[in-house]
Amino acid sequence: MSASDDGSIRQWRRDGKPVGEPWKGNGGGIAAMAVSPDETTVVSGSKDRRIQLWNRNDGRMVGNPWEGHDAPVRCLDWSPNARQVASGSQDGTIRRWNPDTGQQIAPPIQTGQWVFIVKYSPQSDKFASGGEDDMIRMWSKDGELLVEIRGHDDWVSSLCWSKHGQRIFSGSADATIRKWRSIDGGELAVLRGHTSSVTSLCLTPDERHLVSASVDCSVRIWDLKTDQQVGDPLWHDDEVRALVIFPDGNCFASAGLDYKIYIRSLEAALKHGVDQSDAKLKGRAASSGDMLDVSPRSRQHANSRSVATYGNDFWGDGTTNRTPRRLAPIISQSHPSLRRHNLFDFLRFTPQPVETSQAIPLYPRRWNFSLFNRSGRISTKTIDVAPARDEDIWYRPSD
Repeated sequence: MSASDDGSIRQWRRDGKPVGEPWKGNGGGIAAMAVSPDETTVVSGSKDRRIQLWNRNDGRMVGNPWEGHDAPVRCLDWSPNARQVASGSQDGTIRRWNPDTGQQIAPPIQTGQWVFIVKYSPQSDKFASGGEDDMIRMWSKDGELLVEIRGHDDWVSSLCWSKHGQRIFSGSADATIRKWRSIDGGELAVLRGHTSSVTSLCLTPDERHLVSASVDCSVRIWDLKTDQQVGDPLWHDDEVRALVIFPDGNCFASAGLDYKIYIRSLEAALKHGVDQSDAKLKGRAASSGDMLDVSPRSRQHANSRSVATYGNDFWGDGTTNRTPRRLAPIISQSHPSLRRHNLFDFLRFTPQPVETSQAIPLYPRRWNFSLFNRSGRISTKTIDVAPARDEDIWYRPSD
């Protein structure tokens, strides 16, 4: 299943074919999604601050939306015992809900900072949260603060528990993955390799490997005996926002801003780095409920990677015309300047063929806008862009 900033939830077969029609709500872009332990129900969180329950069998909304948050919902998790759903929001609160009634089961937990991730332990006896204050917090199931874990130098955007709840892994905007003891927050290891924000983490069922996704356009696999990366990065053509491992552990799926979901064989990825039989599910840019600078491995590399992976039919539309595509303008809702609070207003790239019989040459230009770095940390990576024709020029008022 996938959720997107286009407001839809979609189901897919493993071979890449969609199952039924997309589910559409009324709350705008979907920033978070979680499936119930029995896999019969789905809960989604939207930018309109509401949470919606769905029947997975028919794709219909169940009951009225759950209301309480005062800002967009950014993360959701279902307790393994199915008794609670936890939500985190830009309003700085964590709220716990009874999934049968849609009512809050306790007063909200006030963190004072954006909450990017909440994750229940496998035993459902506690949960962890991460946000923009760079800390991981452990809470009892009743909402009592147990431990504060410090060590990251930037936002904590992803969390993952070990099977027995003794370890917890965290991914951060500081580009590191860290392994901790959950009982006291002791740091056990730091995994380095990503070059930008880590957005999603998953453990393989045998807990021998950890898989991570990042804004640096890559998915990486880590050996947890050595805490080292295994093989080469697995590349997307844009930021990777979401990641999940299949229950049997044979495959994993990743999705991001390149409008595709990739399904890869774990065994093939471990042996060869890239499985050439990837299934590509094409749609709109995916959002992340774990899901969350300009990539250091920028778009200047995307074309060479894409041609190697897809051949001449890079755009997947049957054409071999490799003329550069025009991108929709990025316009901030907080005009005149792009603010940090637009982090989760995911970019909507709408590739359309340029109506011309002549290829447009590429010229170097600077892109120094950063979504994931803190204010003041600016990336200045040279990328290649096509010069705009007069009718393609979009004007933005100066700051």
